[in-house]
Amino acid sequence: MNNQKILVVDDDIAIRRLIWKSLQSTGVLIYQSDSIEKTLDIMTRVTFDLFLLDISLEYENDGYHLAQLIRADYPLTPIIFISGKKSETDIINGLETGADYYITKPFSPNLLRAQILSTLERMKTIQSQKTNPNSRVLKVGDFTFDKNLYQLKKRGQDIALSSKEIQLMLFFLENPNQVFSKEQIYANVWNDGEMDNNLIMVYISYLRNKIEDDSKKPRYLKTVWGIGYTFSPDGE
Repeated sequence: MNNQKILVVDDDIAIRRLIWKSLQSTGVLIYQSDSIEKTLDIMTRVTFDLFLLDISLEYENDGYHLAQLIRADYPLTPIIFISGKKSETDIINGLETGADYYITKPFSPNLLRAQILSTLERMKTIQSQKTNPNSRVLKVGDFTFDKNLYQLKKRGQDIALSSKEIQLMLFFLENPNQVFSKEQIYANVWNDGEMDNNLIMVYISYLRNKIEDDSKKPRYLKTVWGIGYTFSPDGE
């Protein structure tokens, strides 16, 4: 984990200290900020491997806005929201603004530590694959996925995906025309505890909005009622 850098953005110094204490023995370099302005300034000088954001900073929903700003410069870097907002709407809003995970306060420092380390390890693997000259371009039906660049194209057109959307899409590309239950999808893509039905449905919706010609009439990513989902790369 040496040299991997995370930025913790929270206006509560006690929370920042708690996160720092939980990670200080891991070798991860921990930067801290309590506002959008400070965060953007730090980002001009440091490249990060993961962001931890609170939603309520100076104003109520600053974290959502900050996530959007981060996504503009860091399209693939994981974002984890840590928030006292616990409603389903809050969680969906967090995911829709680009977060990969949403953790509610109060949280277990040990569980947060495990989530951070597992996410960093996955990203480290992705980075090593990007620089591996033996990585291949995966061509499946109407889609092409460059494992060197982690870039998806549909009929030659680029499709921008978040880091979690990439993992989900790659799972389907590597397993076309097979039916998977939600449990199987969660185990293969998230693999980090108890399954969250809402999380899967949200990300399926995200992918459909990006890869389908008409997300309300999906041809590629189809629901198999009572079972789960299947991916038909030719749209048939």
